[in-house]
Amino acid sequence: MEYMLKKSLSIFLTSLLLISTLTGCWNRREVNDLGIAVALGIDKQDDGNYLVSVQLLNPGEVSSAQSTGYDTPVTTYAASGKIIFEALRKLTQQLPNRVYLAHLRMIIIGEEVAREGIYKPIDFLSRDPEMRTDFYVVVTKDNTANEVLNVLTSHEKIPANKLFDSLESSSETWAATGKVQLNELMDDIVSEGTQPILTAVKILGDPDEGKTTENVLTTAPNAILSYDGMAAFRKNKLIGWLNEDESKGLNYIKGNVKNTIVVTEIEDGQVGVEVTNTQCEITPHVKNGNPTIDVKITGKANVADVNTRLDLMNEHIFNEIEEKTNADIKDTIRQAVEKAQNDFESDIFGFGERIHKTDPQKWEKLKKEWADVFPDAAVNITVDIQVKRAGTITDPFHQEISEE
Repeated sequence: MEYMLKKSLSIFLTSLLLISTLTGCWNRREVNDLGIAVALGIDKQDDGNYLVSVQLLNPGEVSSAQSTGYDTPVTTYAASGKIIFEALRKLTQQLPNRVYLAHLRMIIIGEEVAREGIYKPIDFLSRDPEMRTDFYVVVTKDNTANEVLNVLTSHEKIPANKLFDSLESSSETWAATGKVQLNELMDDIVSEGTQPILTAVKILGDPDEGKTTENVLTTAPNAILSYDGMAAFRKNKLIGWLNEDESKGLNYIKGNVKNTIVVTEIEDGQVGVEVTNTQCEITPHVKNGNPTIDVKITGKANVADVNTRLDLMNEHIFNEIEEKTNADIKDTIRQAVEKAQNDFESDIFGFGERIHKTDPQKWEKLKKEWADVFPDAAVNITVDIQVKRAGTITDPFHQEISEE
């Protein structure tokens, strides 16, 4: 009994001694001691070095409840290095603190870097223990990442948040963009049955004028940031661009279209149809080494805008709207497939991955030559979008108005 009491007392005293040495989180850092980055840009210079740009928060401006004028809530700094890590550390020559990457919202990869290959940037991003993976990755088109990060935005004071929110909104309601996070990008790069895609961002207007505060003190900014279709890759290299319609076609196949608008021509006018709740079913068949891919798109839609005199109570007219909507969507998808097969020769849809999942044995025979087989694969497209409603009125109100 005495031995047990001594042992318990010893354990208690040891625990008390250890507790007394604890002062909180061992790696705690105060906010004011950090350079909090919300966006990171990666460009390639003529000398082969990387130019790394970081968009840092100005905490005093972001948290200020009152302001007598417009002071920039962010500042963009840049440094070059043979590798990205070197460039980031060289930024300490301009900053009083080390750059903190745990709150990144956007990674902007410059077009030149993307064309050369993104293995090295992705390797760094995936190794850094401070970085979370809930940021989005995009690629620049016709501009550098540094130029994009220097544009000030008015609707959202923090440009990185503007890019983040715009990407989420457009992918949910327009379908010509795509949200890609780091883990998804890495999976697509190493996969043998699918190729990476990233949304393209560009500057509309003058990049130099976008740097100034005057850009946000006017109702018509001289430079704005805008997404512009999607970028197609072969493994880790950018090989071309998908336009708006082709990007929509890609997203239909990938099952990423939650809501979008289809404008179709009927009786010398236009009808706008809101497409919702789409699903894509991909069924591959491989016979004698020749693959056939059946793609079926289903979903619902509503008539949202009518710019012609139509009797929407007429079943024939309603059926015509549905048929033309399905035909337009099929054509959009066909454009994307032809672009990928004929121009890119890159399976950005993941057809190979679907073969792998449905018939692993046949995929084992196909995977080594899939890059050569994909361009000639037969792709059959079926679209069955059902137009259910015509809004709160059945006919255009101007149908009652006589034309002069």
